[in-house]
Amino acid sequence: MKKKVKELIKHPLIYGSSIVVFGSLAANFFNFLFNVFMSRSLSVADYGVLASVISLISFPVLISNALTPMIVRFAGDYFASDNFALIRGLYIKIVKALFLFCLVVFIAYFASLQQLSAFFHITDYTILIMTGFLVIISIVMVLNMSFLQAKLAFGFQVAISMATAVSKVVFGAIFVLLGYSVTGAVGAIFIGGIVGYVFSFYPLRFLFNKTISKPTIETKEFFSYGIPSALTFLGLTSFISSDIMLVKHLFDPVQAGLYAGLSLVGRVIFYISFPIGTVMFPVIVRKINKKENFTNTFKLALLLVTIPCVFLTAFYFMFPEFVLLFFLKKQEYLTVSPYVGWVGAFMSCYSLLMILANFYLSIKKTLVYIPILLGAIAQIVLIFLFHESFIDVLFISLGTTFVLVCILLLYYPYATKK
Repeated sequence: MKKKVKELIKHPLIYGSSIVVFGSLAANFFNFLFNVFMSRSLSVADYGVLASVISLISFPVLISNALTPMIVRFAGDYFASDNFALIRGLYIKIVKALFLFCLVVFIAYFASLQQLSAFFHITDYTILIMTGFLVIISIVMVLNMSFLQAKLAFGFQVAISMATAVSKVVFGAIFVLLGYSVTGAVGAIFIGGIVGYVFSFYPLRFLFNKTISKPTIETKEFFSYGIPSALTFLGLTSFISSDIMLVKHLFDPVQAGLYAGLSLVGRVIFYISFPIGTVMFPVIVRKINKKENFTNTFKLALLLVTIPCVFLTAFYFMFPEFVLLFFLKKQEYLTVSPYVGWVGAFMSCYSLLMILANFYLSIKKTLVYIPILLGAIAQIVLIFLFHESFIDVLFISLGTTFVLVCILLLYYPYATKK
């Protein structure tokens, strides 16, 4: 029994997840501290603006985030064989493509400032301009973090996340207390991103070695894996971003701020479970590369996500007012207490959906992008059509993610039969 316990603790998923979970909890504590501070220091309407800005950043970042499974897959193989020349070649190849993508995003974003201002009801163009630069730094950060994930350098990932989060909290508190309000909060997020990006090059300093070998990745293989994974992550991020942006557009500013606070509380569940998928993906890629069995790793990851989701959702249903006051403090947020349990259920289903999607992409079952993308589109259309209250938005989000979780679980025996 003692031997089995030691083996379980040394399991790469358990060991890696422990580092990422505890490290991410520490980093997310500061991220949460930032959001809690802002929800208490800013007016409800201003906090709604900040939440919309954060959601706006997520979509272009999501498209670049779609590179993560592809990078982890190819770079993971190179790291497994200690082929650093090919790793450097792959990095340079992706940097060139990412630079072109950033240029397109930069031009498109600044050409759409007037439309974005009207859609989100944000009249301060300084906020939108700063958001544009924040989008760019967030996109380029994805590449370094993906290479660290492929390298299984989870300790450095955690350290970088901590540096980013702490910088954001410190500068956010200073700027807001000086009276810069939402502008100061967005500026703090940008500074935190710069700090994290600069620090991320330390564990990747071998990339500056001049011995570079061009990786042989066929264009067909690149697109056949890269595009579906991009669409998969586009759909996944849409589930927890579209609802906030649509509420900001369809409801009045105070209601949008209340929903942003409600969403913040729900994301606690996602923050706790997300590191499991981050560790699972490269571990399974390495197991496939070494022709080892990977199904137990997936089942363990699914169990590690399910347990906290069930307990936290039950707690949300039983003690909604305590949860709201603990995280948000302001009495105004108590008006959304009837929805706390439902936002917990939605985030639990979303967490399960995320782990399932990561698993299928890790074993190259890229067709999962079809149901996920269709589900994300359905969520947007249904919220546009039915949005009389928050419960409509939450039931639509919960329903679409629950159906997708059921579909992907049913797909498991077929996907793994070979």
